[in-house]
Amino acid sequence: MKNIFVVLFMVFISSFVFSQEEKIESPKIAIKILLGETITLENHTIKFIKVLEDSRCPENTTCIWAGRARVLVEVSEKGNEKIEKTLIFGKVKPGESDDKKLFSYNNSKVIGLNLSPYPNSKEAVEGAAYILLVYLEN
Repeated sequence: MKNIFVVLFMVFISSFVFSQEEKIESPKIAIKILLGETITLENHTIKFIKVLEDSRCPENTTCIWAGRARVLVEVSEKGNEKIEKTLIFGKVKPGESDDKKLFSYNNSKVIGLNLSPYPNSKEAVEGAAYILLVYLEN
């Protein structure tokens, strides 16, 4: 009888040990770029020029479609010309790209993550309050 309890206890413990093999994705650490601000990362500059569109469905409302936000960003590498890129967060129309990669260097990429704040039905977003979040992907 004692052996049965020992076997059951071992099976019970081993189920916890094997369930720990689940992969956990590491969190993305974002860099904030305020509207009109320029930052420098590894000989590259990123300037958040303007919000072209923000038709995202405000919180606390019901919309026909989720909407989207489009932002214009200027990217340049030291000694090279500036390139303007449009990033789309949300619905992408036919013929548009949902690629949010700003640039690559070494084995890393800098990618647009999000535009905040998200619209709210109670108060409008002031133009200067927008923040573009980008992150470094290894």
